[in-house]
Amino acid sequence: MKNNHIRTLITSVLMTYAGLTFASAMPVVSDHDVQWMKEQQRDLETFKKQISGMNFALPDSQQAKVDKIQNDIAAAQATENSATRPVQRAVYFVSLGIPQEGLLPMLQDARRFGIPATIRGLLDNDFRKTASAVFELSKQDKEAGVQIDPTLFVQYGIRAVPALVVTCPGKYDVLYGSLTIKEALENIARRGECALTAKQLLQESGGGR
Repeated sequence: MKNNHIRTLITSVLMTYAGLTFASAMPVVSDHDVQWMKEQQRDLETFKKQISGMNFALPDSQQAKVDKIQNDIAAAQATENSATRPVQRAVYFVSLGIPQEGLLPMLQDARRFGIPATIRGLLDNDFRKTASAVFELSKQDKEAGVQIDPTLFVQYGIRAVPALVVTCPGKYDVLYGSLTIKEALENIARRGECALTAKQLLQESGGGR
């Protein structure tokens, strides 16, 4: 095409992964399928490098195919086998539906304690909307990010957000509400079944300063 001013839309396929981590979920995807999806990501990255500096747009039909690959990769990554994943000492459950002015401090708070902020799934079941929401957060805080893991919501019976789960061998504590993580950990440290884990997290963070 002669028009050198049409913006490329391919780059967005790779860039929208920033800030998102896909944790494992249902063990229904074969190793071969997972490997195929990862190969698609590598191919897209290679293609992105090849077209660096070029400007062109895909026809709508081809862009739709790119979008489908993008969503397929997200879905496959979210369904990798979780059997070998170690149990996390704490998980902070949030939602991208929480207004940014409230969500951003929550993510910063979780990061201060080294606790992964976790959402149930894609925003409106749409990868691009999800990545766009995370990108908006990252413009305010470059380290803002979430992991996607619906299995953790099921495992701990999470019915509302925000919620903090603190684990210990064979047990866990759940606290709901907009407490700071320091307050929630102090609460669990006083009367939770996993008080020792909560105390450890508080000590390691320097008391949540």
